[in-house]
Amino acid sequence: MASDPLLDATRALVERVAGPSRTPEDSGPETPLSAEGFWLDSVELLELVVACETEFNIMFDATTDLTGGTFETLGALTERIREKRSHDHTRP
Repeated sequence: MASDPLLDATRALVERVAGPSRTPEDSGPETPLSAEGFWLDSVELLELVVACETEFNIMFDATTDLTGGTFETLGALTERIREKRSHDHTRP
């Protein structure tokens, strides 16, 4: 399977927020961001939102993006970031 640079960059942000003690060794697109995965709580999810907006030069919409589905798995978050980046024609 080919490497996905956006998935890798998103994983790096999630791992930074979660810390090494809560980072699964075999994390992938299906790894949950909360229980049974990275174990992120609500404050850490907010930290992740800010980190993603900064890193990827995007803005999450509170009504459409900040839902449980977006933050369910590493893959779901990566795909939402990909969508936001592809629809934002103003970013460099």
